[in-house]
Amino acid sequence: MNLRGQRFTVDLSDEEDEHASPSRVSTHAIPSVSNAFIGDIQERQTAPPTAPKLSNPTGFPQHKKRTRVSAFKQQRAKDAKAPAADTGNAFGMTTPKPSFSPQSTNAEYPSEDVNERRRIDVENNQRLAAMSAEEIAEEREELMAQLDPSLIERLLKRANLDQGRGDTGIEPPKISEVKENPEEVAEELKHGVPAPKPLGKPVAAQKTVKFEDDSEPAETVGLQRASEIPDKSNIEVPSIHFPQPQDLPDLDPSDPSFLENLHSKYYPNLPADPSKLAWMAPLPTHGSIADQESPYYPNKETMSASALRFDFRGGLLPPRISRAVPSTKGLHHHGEAPEAAGYTVPELARLARSAFPAQRCIAFQTLGRLLYRLGRGEWGDEDGEITKGLWRCVEEGKIVQTLEEAASAEGGHQGSKMYATEAAWLWQKGGGKRWKAN
Repeated sequence: MNLRGQRFTVDLSDEEDEHASPSRVSTHAIPSVSNAFIGDIQERQTAPPTAPKLSNPTGFPQHKKRTRVSAFKQQRAKDAKAPAADTGNAFGMTTPKPSFSPQSTNAEYPSEDVNERRRIDVENNQRLAAMSAEEIAEEREELMAQLDPSLIERLLKRANLDQGRGDTGIEPPKISEVKENPEEVAEELKHGVPAPKPLGKPVAAQKTVKFEDDSEPAETVGLQRASEIPDKSNIEVPSIHFPQPQDLPDLDPSDPSFLENLHSKYYPNLPADPSKLAWMAPLPTHGSIADQESPYYPNKETMSASALRFDFRGGLLPPRISRAVPSTKGLHHHGEAPEAAGYTVPELARLARSAFPAQRCIAFQTLGRLLYRLGRGEWGDEDGEITKGLWRCVEEGKIVQTLEEAASAEGGHQGSKMYATEAAWLWQKGGGKRWKAN
Protein backbone atom coordinates (compact mmCIF):
# COMPACT_ATOMS: atom_id res chain seq x y z
CA MET A 1 0.00 0.00 0.00
CA ASN A 2 1.55 3.31 -1.11
CA LEU A 3 0.95 6.42 0.96
CA ARG A 4 1.09 9.81 -0.62
CA GLY A 5 3.39 12.35 0.99
CA GLN A 6 4.80 15.81 0.51
CA ARG A 7 8.43 16.56 -0.10
CA PHE A 8 10.04 19.19 2.09
CA THR A 9 13.51 20.65 2.76
CA VAL A 10 15.02 21.34 6.16
CA ASP A 11 17.54 24.15 6.58
CA LEU A 12 20.34 23.25 9.01
CA SER A 13 22.13 26.57 8.90
CA ASP A 14 22.79 28.88 11.85
CA GLU A 15 20.11 30.89 13.54
CA GLU A 16 21.51 34.10 11.99
CA ASP A 17 20.67 32.91 8.54
CA GLU A 18 17.17 31.85 9.43
CA HIS A 19 15.75 35.30 8.77
CA ALA A 20 17.67 35.68 5.52
CA SER A 21 16.75 32.34 3.99
CA PRO A 22 13.58 30.94 5.49
CA SER A 23 12.65 27.30 4.95
CA ARG A 24 10.49 26.48 2.05
CA VAL A 25 8.45 24.00 4.13
CA SER A 26 5.04 25.24 5.16
CA THR A 27 4.29 25.47 8.82
CA HIS A 28 1.30 23.20 8.43
CA ALA A 29 3.31 20.41 6.80
CA ILE A 30 5.28 19.36 9.98
CA PRO A 31 3.29 18.84 13.17
CA SER A 32 4.61 20.21 16.42
CA VAL A 33 6.17 17.53 18.64
CA SER A 34 5.23 19.35 21.83
CA ASN A 35 1.63 19.73 20.77
CA ALA A 36 1.32 16.06 19.74
CA PHE A 37 2.62 14.41 22.93
CA ILE A 38 2.64 16.99 25.75
CA GLY A 39 -0.44 18.81 26.94
CA ASP A 40 -0.90 21.67 29.32
CA ILE A 41 -0.18 20.98 32.97
CA GLN A 42 -3.02 21.84 35.27
CA GLU A 43 -2.75 21.86 39.05
CA ARG A 44 -5.77 20.83 41.06
CA GLN A 45 -6.69 21.51 44.64
CA THR A 46 -6.47 18.38 46.83
CA ALA A 47 -7.95 17.80 50.26
CA PRO A 48 -5.70 16.62 53.12
CA PRO A 49 -5.75 12.84 53.69
CA THR A 50 -7.93 11.47 56.44
CA ALA A 51 -6.96 8.72 58.85
CA PRO A 52 -8.60 5.31 58.30
CA LYS A 53 -11.46 4.41 60.62
CA LEU A 54 -11.94 1.00 62.14
CA SER A 55 -15.21 -0.69 61.32
CA ASN A 56 -14.91 -2.87 64.43
CA PRO A 57 -13.47 -1.46 67.70
CA THR A 58 -11.82 -4.83 68.52
CA GLY A 59 -9.61 -4.64 65.45
CA PHE A 60 -10.84 -7.93 63.97
CA PRO A 61 -13.16 -8.19 60.95
CA GLN A 62 -16.84 -8.49 61.82
CA HIS A 63 -18.59 -11.79 61.24
CA LYS A 64 -20.76 -11.86 58.15
CA LYS A 65 -23.59 -14.34 58.00
CA ARG A 66 -23.95 -16.33 54.82
CA THR A 67 -27.25 -15.82 53.03
CA ARG A 68 -26.53 -18.03 50.02
CA VAL A 69 -26.83 -21.78 50.48
CA SER A 70 -23.70 -23.66 49.49
CA ALA A 71 -23.70 -26.15 46.63
CA PHE A 72 -22.81 -29.00 48.98
CA LYS A 73 -25.82 -28.31 51.18
CA GLN A 74 -28.10 -28.10 48.14
CA GLN A 75 -26.86 -31.47 46.91
CA ARG A 76 -27.45 -33.04 50.31
CA ALA A 77 -30.99 -31.67 50.43
CA LYS A 78 -31.69 -32.97 46.92
CA ASP A 79 -30.43 -36.46 47.82
CA ALA A 80 -32.59 -36.51 50.95
CA LYS A 81 -35.74 -35.58 49.01
CA ALA A 82 -35.28 -38.17 46.24
CA PRO A 83 -33.98 -41.45 47.77
CA ALA A 84 -32.90 -44.26 45.50
CA ALA A 85 -35.59 -46.78 44.64
CA ASP A 86 -35.20 -50.18 46.32
CA THR A 87 -35.73 -53.27 44.22
CA GLY A 88 -36.95 -55.23 47.22
CA ASN A 89 -34.76 -58.30 46.69
CA ALA A 90 -31.18 -59.28 45.98
CA PHE A 91 -31.81 -60.46 42.41
CA GLY A 92 -33.56 -57.35 41.14
CA MET A 93 -36.86 -59.14 40.54
CA THR A 94 -40.22 -57.54 40.95
CA THR A 95 -41.79 -58.30 44.27
CA PRO A 96 -45.49 -58.94 44.23
CA LYS A 97 -47.36 -56.77 46.66
CA PRO A 98 -49.85 -58.62 48.84
CA SER A 99 -53.41 -57.42 48.57
CA PHE A 100 -55.55 -57.15 51.65
CA SER A 101 -59.24 -56.43 51.78
CA PRO A 102 -60.42 -53.64 54.05
CA GLN A 103 -62.94 -56.02 55.58
CA SER A 104 -60.20 -58.17 57.10
CA THR A 105 -60.09 -58.15 60.86
CA ASN A 106 -57.08 -57.46 63.04
CA ALA A 107 -56.52 -61.18 63.60
CA GLU A 108 -56.39 -61.85 59.87
CA TYR A 109 -54.16 -58.86 59.08
CA PRO A 110 -50.59 -60.17 58.53
CA SER A 111 -47.71 -58.70 60.46
CA GLU A 112 -44.49 -57.28 58.96
CA ASP A 113 -42.55 -60.45 59.84
CA VAL A 114 -45.03 -62.63 57.99
CA ASN A 115 -44.98 -60.32 54.98
CA GLU A 116 -41.19 -60.39 54.86
CA ARG A 117 -41.07 -64.18 55.10
CA ARG A 118 -43.76 -64.50 52.42
CA ARG A 119 -41.87 -62.14 50.11
CA ILE A 120 -38.64 -64.11 50.59
CA ASP A 121 -40.51 -67.37 49.90
CA VAL A 122 -41.96 -66.00 46.65
CA GLU A 123 -38.56 -64.72 45.60
CA ASN A 124 -36.91 -68.07 46.29
CA ASN A 125 -39.62 -69.94 44.36
CA GLN A 126 -39.19 -67.63 41.37
CA ARG A 127 -35.45 -68.09 41.50
CA LEU A 128 -35.75 -71.87 41.67
CA ALA A 129 -38.32 -71.93 38.86
CA ALA A 130 -35.92 -70.03 36.60
CA MET A 131 -33.09 -72.54 37.25
CA SER A 132 -32.65 -75.96 35.69
CA ALA A 133 -32.08 -79.17 37.61
CA GLU A 134 -28.36 -79.14 36.77
CA GLU A 135 -27.99 -75.58 38.06
CA ILE A 136 -29.82 -76.43 41.28
CA ALA A 137 -27.58 -79.48 41.83
CA GLU A 138 -24.46 -77.41 41.11
CA GLU A 139 -25.52 -74.66 43.54
CA ARG A 140 -26.30 -77.25 46.21
CA GLU A 141 -22.85 -78.85 45.84
CA GLU A 142 -21.18 -75.43 46.01
CA LEU A 143 -23.03 -74.55 49.21
CA MET A 144 -22.17 -77.90 50.77
CA ALA A 145 -18.50 -77.39 49.92
CA GLN A 146 -18.32 -73.82 51.27
CA LEU A 147 -20.34 -74.10 54.48
CA ASP A 148 -19.10 -75.65 57.69
CA PRO A 149 -20.32 -79.28 58.11
CA SER A 150 -21.46 -78.53 61.66
CA LEU A 151 -23.54 -75.59 60.41
CA ILE A 152 -25.15 -77.75 57.73
CA GLU A 153 -25.98 -80.36 60.35
CA ARG A 154 -27.67 -77.77 62.60
CA LEU A 155 -29.68 -76.37 59.68
CA LEU A 156 -30.88 -79.81 58.65
CA LYS A 157 -31.92 -80.60 62.22
CA ARG A 158 -34.01 -77.44 62.37
CA ALA A 159 -35.77 -78.19 59.10
CA ASN A 160 -39.48 -78.84 59.52
CA LEU A 161 -40.87 -81.24 56.97
CA ASP A 162 -44.49 -81.12 58.12
CA GLN A 163 -47.07 -81.35 55.42
CA GLY A 164 -48.40 -78.04 54.19
CA ARG A 165 -45.34 -75.98 55.33
CA GLY A 166 -42.71 -77.15 52.89
CA ASP A 167 -39.13 -76.33 53.88
CA THR A 168 -39.68 -72.67 54.75
CA GLY A 169 -42.18 -72.69 57.58
CA ILE A 170 -44.13 -69.77 56.16
CA GLU A 171 -47.59 -71.22 55.81
CA PRO A 172 -48.99 -72.40 59.16
CA PRO A 173 -50.65 -75.83 59.24
CA LYS A 174 -54.33 -75.94 58.67
CA ILE A 175 -56.63 -76.72 61.59
CA SER A 176 -58.29 -79.55 59.68
CA GLU A 177 -54.93 -81.25 59.19
CA VAL A 178 -54.09 -81.29 62.90
CA LYS A 179 -54.38 -84.79 64.23
CA GLU A 180 -57.00 -85.25 66.82
CA ASN A 181 -55.60 -88.46 68.25
CA PRO A 182 -53.38 -87.45 71.18
CA GLU A 183 -51.57 -90.80 71.14
CA GLU A 184 -50.38 -90.26 67.56
CA VAL A 185 -49.28 -86.75 68.42
CA ALA A 186 -47.31 -87.99 71.42
CA GLU A 187 -45.73 -90.73 69.32
CA GLU A 188 -44.61 -88.24 66.71
CA LEU A 189 -43.27 -85.87 69.34
CA LYS A 190 -41.39 -88.75 70.92
CA HIS A 191 -39.73 -90.12 67.81
CA GLY A 192 -39.92 -87.08 65.55
CA VAL A 193 -39.22 -86.94 61.85
CA PRO A 194 -35.81 -88.40 60.99
CA ALA A 195 -33.51 -85.71 59.71
CA PRO A 196 -31.63 -86.35 56.48
CA LYS A 197 -28.06 -87.54 56.77
CA PRO A 198 -25.72 -84.56 56.51
CA LEU A 199 -23.02 -84.46 53.87
CA GLY A 200 -19.41 -83.94 54.81
CA LYS A 201 -17.14 -85.05 57.63
CA PRO A 202 -18.87 -85.39 61.00
CA VAL A 203 -17.59 -83.22 63.82
CA ALA A 204 -16.26 -85.23 66.77
CA ALA A 205 -17.10 -84.23 70.30
CA GLN A 206 -14.45 -82.22 72.13
CA LYS A 207 -12.37 -84.25 74.54
CA THR A 208 -12.28 -83.23 78.18
CA VAL A 209 -9.86 -84.15 80.94
CA LYS A 210 -10.90 -84.65 84.53
CA PHE A 211 -8.56 -85.09 87.49
CA GLU A 212 -9.23 -86.96 90.68
CA ASP A 213 -8.25 -83.94 92.77
CA ASP A 214 -11.11 -81.94 91.26
CA SER A 215 -13.72 -84.23 92.72
CA GLU A 216 -15.36 -83.23 95.95
CA PRO A 217 -14.04 -84.94 99.07
CA ALA A 218 -16.15 -87.75 100.45
CA GLU A 219 -15.82 -86.46 103.98
CA THR A 220 -15.88 -82.84 105.08
CA VAL A 221 -12.71 -81.27 106.39
CA GLY A 222 -12.60 -81.16 110.14
CA LEU A 223 -13.16 -77.66 111.44
CA GLN A 224 -12.28 -76.56 114.93
CA ARG A 225 -11.93 -73.39 116.90
CA ALA A 226 -8.64 -71.51 117.10
CA SER A 227 -8.56 -71.98 120.88
CA GLU A 228 -8.64 -75.74 120.40
CA ILE A 229 -5.57 -75.84 118.12
CA PRO A 230 -2.61 -77.30 120.04
CA ASP A 231 0.42 -75.09 120.69
CA LYS A 232 3.33 -75.96 118.37
CA SER A 233 5.93 -73.63 119.90
CA ASN A 234 7.50 -76.50 121.81
CA ILE A 235 8.01 -78.60 118.70
CA GLU A 236 11.68 -79.01 117.80
CA VAL A 237 12.47 -77.62 114.36
CA PRO A 238 15.56 -79.07 112.64
CA SER A 239 18.31 -76.50 112.12
CA ILE A 240 19.11 -75.47 108.55
CA HIS A 241 22.76 -74.92 107.64
CA PHE A 242 23.62 -72.08 105.27
CA PRO A 243 27.24 -71.79 104.03
CA GLN A 244 29.02 -68.74 105.37
CA PRO A 245 31.76 -66.92 103.41
CA GLN A 246 35.27 -67.20 104.70
CA ASP A 247 36.45 -64.28 106.78
CA LEU A 248 39.18 -62.42 104.95
CA PRO A 249 41.35 -59.62 106.30
CA ASP A 250 40.66 -56.05 105.28
CA LEU A 251 42.61 -54.78 102.29
CA ASP A 252 45.55 -52.48 102.97
CA PRO A 253 47.10 -50.85 99.87
CA SER A 254 50.44 -50.50 101.70
CA ASP A 255 50.57 -54.24 102.43
CA PRO A 256 53.17 -56.09 100.28
CA SER A 257 50.63 -58.87 99.65
CA PHE A 258 47.89 -56.43 98.61
CA LEU A 259 47.44 -57.92 95.14
CA GLU A 260 47.19 -61.48 96.46
CA ASN A 261 44.62 -60.47 99.07
CA LEU A 262 42.64 -58.52 96.47
CA HIS A 263 42.46 -61.54 94.17
CA SER A 264 41.57 -64.03 96.91
CA LYS A 265 38.79 -61.80 98.31
CA TYR A 266 37.00 -60.61 95.20
CA TYR A 267 38.12 -62.89 92.34
CA PRO A 268 38.92 -66.30 93.83
CA ASN A 269 37.60 -68.23 90.81
CA LEU A 270 39.58 -66.31 88.18
CA PRO A 271 43.14 -67.18 87.17
CA ALA A 272 45.77 -64.91 88.69
CA ASP A 273 48.33 -63.06 86.55
CA PRO A 274 50.54 -60.87 88.78
CA SER A 275 52.34 -59.32 85.79
CA LYS A 276 49.15 -57.53 84.67
CA LEU A 277 48.66 -56.02 88.12
CA ALA A 278 52.27 -55.04 88.70
CA TRP A 279 51.54 -51.38 87.93
CA MET A 280 49.08 -51.33 90.84
CA ALA A 281 51.60 -52.62 93.35
CA PRO A 282 52.86 -50.11 95.94
CA LEU A 283 56.36 -48.70 95.57
CA PRO A 284 59.01 -50.75 97.31
CA THR A 285 60.50 -49.31 100.45
CA HIS A 286 63.93 -47.76 100.23
CA GLY A 287 66.72 -50.32 100.59
CA SER A 288 64.41 -53.37 100.37
CA ILE A 289 65.12 -56.37 98.17
CA ALA A 290 62.53 -55.25 95.61
CA ASP A 291 64.13 -51.80 95.57
CA GLN A 292 67.59 -53.23 94.98
CA GLU A 293 66.24 -55.25 92.00
CA SER A 294 65.10 -52.06 90.25
CA PRO A 295 66.95 -51.40 86.93
CA TYR A 296 67.69 -47.80 88.02
CA TYR A 297 68.97 -48.48 91.53
CA PRO A 298 71.64 -45.89 92.49
CA ASN A 299 74.16 -48.35 93.98
CA LYS A 300 74.43 -50.52 90.86
CA GLU A 301 77.95 -50.87 89.49
CA THR A 302 76.94 -51.14 85.81
CA MET A 303 73.90 -49.84 83.95
CA SER A 304 72.86 -50.27 80.30
CA ALA A 305 72.20 -47.29 78.02
CA SER A 306 68.59 -48.38 77.54
CA ALA A 307 67.98 -47.84 81.30
CA LEU A 308 69.15 -44.20 81.32
CA ARG A 309 66.37 -41.68 81.97
CA PHE A 310 65.89 -38.18 80.58
CA ASP A 311 63.67 -35.24 81.45
CA PHE A 312 61.45 -33.26 79.06
CA ARG A 313 64.38 -31.01 78.06
CA GLY A 314 66.45 -33.98 76.93
CA GLY A 315 68.81 -33.81 79.92
CA LEU A 316 70.16 -36.93 81.59
CA LEU A 317 68.77 -37.73 85.07
CA PRO A 318 71.19 -39.71 87.27
CA PRO A 319 69.61 -42.39 89.53
CA ARG A 320 69.92 -40.39 92.76
CA ILE A 321 68.48 -37.20 91.21
CA SER A 322 65.76 -39.24 89.49
CA ARG A 323 64.57 -40.61 92.85
CA ALA A 324 64.60 -37.12 94.41
CA VAL A 325 62.38 -35.52 91.73
CA PRO A 326 58.85 -34.94 93.11
CA SER A 327 55.94 -36.61 91.37
CA THR A 328 54.35 -33.22 90.60
CA LYS A 329 56.84 -32.69 87.76
CA GLY A 330 55.01 -35.26 85.60
CA LEU A 331 58.05 -37.47 85.00
CA HIS A 332 56.80 -40.52 86.94
CA HIS A 333 54.88 -43.24 85.12
CA HIS A 334 54.16 -46.95 85.36
CA GLY A 335 57.30 -48.36 83.78
CA GLU A 336 60.05 -50.74 84.71
CA ALA A 337 61.18 -48.46 87.55
CA PRO A 338 58.09 -46.57 88.76
CA GLU A 339 59.99 -45.05 91.69
CA ALA A 340 62.40 -43.24 89.31
CA ALA A 341 61.45 -40.14 87.32
CA GLY A 342 62.17 -39.68 83.64
CA TYR A 343 61.76 -41.56 80.37
CA THR A 344 64.16 -43.96 78.70
CA VAL A 345 64.89 -43.94 74.96
CA PRO A 346 62.89 -47.16 74.26
CA GLU A 347 59.92 -45.71 76.18
CA LEU A 348 60.04 -42.50 74.13
CA ALA A 349 60.23 -44.56 70.93
CA ARG A 350 57.02 -46.40 71.90
CA LEU A 351 55.25 -43.14 72.81
CA ALA A 352 56.24 -41.66 69.43
CA ARG A 353 54.05 -44.31 67.75
CA SER A 354 51.12 -43.90 70.16
CA ALA A 355 47.56 -43.48 68.96
CA PHE A 356 47.06 -40.51 71.30
CA PRO A 357 48.31 -37.18 69.89
CA ALA A 358 49.28 -35.82 73.33
CA GLN A 359 51.68 -38.72 73.95
CA ARG A 360 53.20 -38.30 70.49
CA CYS A 361 53.76 -34.57 71.07
CA ILE A 362 55.61 -35.19 74.37
CA ALA A 363 57.74 -37.93 72.78
CA PHE A 364 58.64 -35.84 69.69
CA GLN A 365 59.62 -32.80 71.74
CA THR A 366 61.79 -34.82 74.15
CA LEU A 367 63.44 -36.88 71.37
CA GLY A 368 64.33 -33.77 69.33
CA ARG A 369 66.12 -32.17 72.27
CA LEU A 370 67.81 -35.47 73.17
CA LEU A 371 69.10 -35.96 69.59
CA TYR A 372 70.43 -32.41 69.53
CA ARG A 373 72.42 -32.99 72.75
CA LEU A 374 73.58 -36.41 71.53
CA GLY A 375 74.74 -35.01 68.17
CA ARG A 376 76.64 -32.17 69.84
CA GLY A 377 78.58 -34.69 71.98
CA GLU A 378 77.24 -33.64 75.38
CA TRP A 379 77.76 -37.19 76.82
CA GLY A 380 81.11 -37.92 75.23
CA ASP A 381 82.62 -38.41 71.82
CA GLU A 382 81.37 -40.89 69.25
CA ASP A 383 83.55 -43.70 70.62
CA GLY A 384 82.22 -43.35 74.17
CA GLU A 385 80.14 -46.13 75.67
CA ILE A 386 77.20 -43.89 76.58
CA THR A 387 77.12 -42.24 73.13
CA LYS A 388 77.36 -45.53 71.26
CA GLY A 389 74.72 -47.14 73.48
CA LEU A 390 72.29 -44.25 73.00
CA TRP A 391 72.76 -44.24 69.22
CA ARG A 392 72.11 -47.96 69.25
CA CYS A 393 68.82 -47.39 71.08
CA VAL A 394 67.89 -44.65 68.58
CA GLU A 395 68.55 -46.98 65.66
CA GLU A 396 66.73 -49.95 67.18
CA GLY A 397 63.66 -47.81 67.93
CA LYS A 398 63.62 -46.33 64.38
CA ILE A 399 63.33 -42.88 65.94
CA VAL A 400 64.74 -40.85 63.03
CA GLN A 401 62.49 -42.63 60.50
CA THR A 402 59.49 -42.05 62.76
CA LEU A 403 60.24 -38.32 62.97
CA GLU A 404 60.63 -37.99 59.21
CA GLU A 405 57.38 -39.85 58.50
CA ALA A 406 55.41 -37.80 61.04
CA ALA A 407 56.85 -34.52 59.70
CA SER A 408 55.95 -35.34 56.07
CA ALA A 409 52.51 -36.79 56.79
CA GLU A 410 49.50 -35.23 55.07
CA GLY A 411 46.55 -34.43 57.29
CA GLY A 412 46.16 -35.84 60.77
CA HIS A 413 46.96 -34.03 64.00
CA GLN A 414 48.74 -30.80 63.10
CA GLY A 415 50.20 -30.29 66.57
CA SER A 416 52.11 -33.58 66.55
CA LYS A 417 53.23 -32.83 62.98
CA MET A 418 54.74 -29.53 64.13
CA TYR A 419 56.54 -31.20 67.06
CA ALA A 420 57.90 -33.88 64.69
CA THR A 421 59.15 -31.19 62.28
CA GLU A 422 60.84 -29.37 65.16
CA ALA A 423 62.47 -32.60 66.37
CA ALA A 424 63.79 -33.41 62.89
CA TRP A 425 65.21 -29.86 62.60
CA LEU A 426 66.98 -30.21 66.00
CA TRP A 427 68.42 -33.52 64.87
CA GLN A 428 69.79 -31.78 61.75
CA LYS A 429 71.17 -28.92 63.86
CA GLY A 430 72.94 -31.45 66.04
CA GLY A 431 74.72 -32.94 63.08
CA GLY A 432 72.11 -35.21 61.54
CA LYS A 433 74.20 -38.29 62.19
CA ARG A 434 73.00 -41.87 61.83
CA TRP A 435 74.54 -44.64 63.86
CA LYS A 436 75.88 -47.57 61.88
CA ALA A 437 76.83 -50.86 63.49
CA ASN A 438 80.50 -51.76 63.14
